[in-house]
Amino acid sequence: MATVFFKVSPQQEKEIKTLMKAEGYSSKAEFFRFLLKFYKYQRRELSPELQKEAAELGALLVRLEEEGKLKDNLDSLLDL
Repeated sequence: MATVFFKVSPQQEKEIKTLMKAEGYSSKAEFFRFLLKFYKYQRRELSPELQKEAAELGALLVRLEEEGKLKDNLDSLLDL
């Protein structure tokens, strides 16, 4: 495995420590390996079918909220 060295500002260091503690990472190496995988996952293109289904689901949720058929507001449901 390759070793990577880089510098971060003191503010970034505080943010990293806060995130690591909140998410339960035991080392910076583990934390940055996860970030790399997360970044790669986020950059992937969604299939056209999945994009269409996600758009339809979003439109349905908005319509149900406007009709008052959702017990909670949409923001609280998305925070799960």
